[in-house]
Amino acid sequence: MKAYNLHGINNIRFEEVDKPVPNTDEVLVKVMAAGVCGSDIPRIYKTGAHVHPIVPGHEFAGIVDSVSDENDSYMIGKRVGIFPLIPCMKCPQCKKRQYELCRNYDYLGSRSDGGFAEYVKLPGMNIIELPENVSYEAAAMLEPMAVAVHAIRRVTINEGDKIVISGL
Repeated sequence: MKAYNLHGINNIRFEEVDKPVPNTDEVLVKVMAAGVCGSDIPRIYKTGAHVHPIVPGHEFAGIVDSVSDENDSYMIGKRVGIFPLIPCMKCPQCKKRQYELCRNYDYLGSRSDGGFAEYVKLPGMNIIELPENVSYEAAAMLEPMAVAVHAIRRVTINEGDKIVISGL
């Protein structure tokens, strides 16, 4: 398959790479749309990633192409958005379902191969089925939208129209 493969800082190549094969509890997604995040630019051109070579990109959507377990075969052909954070599921934070606080996480596009490729393998728990009226392009923006929604939920307006961000 074709992918943009980051070999080091400022060394990204569009090249042929092995098509991933889903492991236990994973799915293979055919990428239909991918967004370029502000964090992708320095990762590619200034700082590099945690490992090289790596396929960048964590904002993407697609179609489930295959699954590792035939019990999950009902997912094949589903239109999906992607949650790029892959928690360890073992640490105290994960056991409390506070995945964003996991210290042993994986992340698509910076710690493992991401969406600037034809196919990506990821845990089945990291896909979100899309309604038919949501385009792949809109679904590729689920992660940045979630960041914005989180920020809005932390803002409150007190008496006197003073804006307060909770937790700060």
